[in-house]
Amino acid sequence: MKEYSAFVKDGNRVVVIKNQEYSTKAAFIDDLRRNGYKVNPKKVKKSDVFDYIVNHTNMAPWDWDLKVVPCE
Repeated sequence: MKEYSAFVKDGNRVVVIKNQEYSTKAAFIDDLRRNGYKVNPKKVKKSDVFDYIVNHTNMAPWDWDLKVVPCE
């Protein structure tokens, strides 16, 4: 199991779902959608990558293309 985090939409609100354990990203996205959230798959990441994007970038559209935490 891996931990995933995401920004999702609930009506007009943006909600952060953090550190949820799922076997795959697809299973996490499917569960979010079944719970009524609108999901942009680009803003669903493994929790470590999600935290890096939120804490170390300005969250520009290209920042969401990261797949792993860069070595510093």
